[in-house]
Amino acid sequence: MSHITFSFDLANNFDMDDEVFLVHNIIEEMNLNFLENAYLNKGRKPVAEPRTMLKVLVFAYINRKYSARDIEDACKYDLRFRWLLNNGKSPDHVTINRFRNKIYPFMDEILNQLIDLLVEQREIDLESIYIDRTKIEANANRYTFVWKKSILKYQDKLIQKILAYFKIDENLSSDDCKKLVLIEFNNTRNICKSKNIVFNYGSGKRKSEEQKKYEMFEEWLDKLKIYEEHLNILGERNSYSKTDKDATFMRLKDDHMKNGQLKPAYNIQCATNGGYIIDIGGFSNPADVRTLIPFMDKLLEKYNTKIKKVVADSGYENEENYLYLKEKEISPFIKPLNYEVKKTRKYKNDISRKENMVYHESEDYYLCHNNKKVEFEKIIYRKNQYGYKSESKVYLCRDCLNCGYSKDCIKTKNKSGLKRIYISEQFEMLRKKSEENITTKEGITERLNRSIQAEGIFSYIKSGMQYTRFRHRNMEKVILEMKLLSIAINIKKLSSKIKSDKLGFIKYKETI
Repeated sequence: MSHITFSFDLANNFDMDDEVFLVHNIIEEMNLNFLENAYLNKGRKPVAEPRTMLKVLVFAYINRKYSARDIEDACKYDLRFRWLLNNGKSPDHVTINRFRNKIYPFMDEILNQLIDLLVEQREIDLESIYIDRTKIEANANRYTFVWKKSILKYQDKLIQKILAYFKIDENLSSDDCKKLVLIEFNNTRNICKSKNIVFNYGSGKRKSEEQKKYEMFEEWLDKLKIYEEHLNILGERNSYSKTDKDATFMRLKDDHMKNGQLKPAYNIQCATNGGYIIDIGGFSNPADVRTLIPFMDKLLEKYNTKIKKVVADSGYENEENYLYLKEKEISPFIKPLNYEVKKTRKYKNDISRKENMVYHESEDYYLCHNNKKVEFEKIIYRKNQYGYKSESKVYLCRDCLNCGYSKDCIKTKNKSGLKRIYISEQFEMLRKKSEENITTKEGITERLNRSIQAEGIFSYIKSGMQYTRFRHRNMEKVILEMKLLSIAINIKKLSSKIKSDKLGFIKYKETI
């Protein structure tokens, strides 16, 4: 049977301002020699050139096609994909997946080139970086969880069982217990060999005492090893999924079960400017406060001299982050944790708070609600679980025992029954500076832009791009997948601005 072929100009079948032309032009401008050298196989000609395959992949993501089989169908039947392929042979889903896996290591470089192009076109200026986060569900079974507290509890029970067996009073570490059991296991095994003891298995067969000891020690060793492996995977986290060991169980806002159940997910951090995604990263830790420094380190490697301001919400506030930004000479526009609550009547009437006491700077003491002195006692140093050391001043009131306000004033129970105030002067100073920044006219504008740009990006990813669950596993692939999606979103944003004739850097301002 002969094949029927058609010869016509595909470009005449759709508008010239279609996103397909913008994808083509932008990727043609990029230097992709590194990609071409890595992709080409010796002695095997690819179905399509790497540059062409990248165009297909980016354009597919722009059109919310993430499955390799969906992209394969589009390459066969969609005129725009046929145009990108220059009407050549369509790649199958295996080729598309293989290409996607090969280019993942280069996604950071490709995104950087796109950002440089946007800077050159004056679409972004990189002066103000708006940071926010969202949690996206991992491609993992929702019920394959491992909890750190449970592992520690089981490990401790086993250690106590081992200590009781060997009649040891002192507490031993897991490693010491493992060594002790291993010695006894080897001794028992040698005894079994010397006596030529045959192990019995199955119902109705009696095991020897040596076999019982051998199996008991073997079971203990296996359990200690399993607990150790779990704790190594967990690290500083409180949980992980057996299906995707980099995923941590977190509470998600868009809960499909509507019951607040914990699900395996990643904490995705995004930096935006001018409405575009500058960089994107993933973390296993659900707390934002631990993500700012490592995320900023990567940003500053690329754009060190350009970033002047970081705008973020209260979830990023702590002393360590403030100090980091100060050392990097970056102005913090971070909303303090108590910024909203201190406006409430309850906060203002709370006599236990130092903010509602009168401070006498010359003599360095506070005057409480009952006009009693809360005087400087000492300086203490605290180290958090991540190793950061902070300094705090402690103020003590020695006349609380017969005070009628002590019940409302002393919220934290202590043995002495006296009021203590803990103050980190460095943190208070840095917090005050950040609060001053966000309350200026400039700060109000920056906060407005953060809420529109940073929060808007995540809303667009989940609703506009319909990307609500990862399709890959492990941290590296998840981050690179998000970078590919970021490239698609940035090009789509640029295309929209071209169509509406609104090119140029955009910064939203408050309207009265």
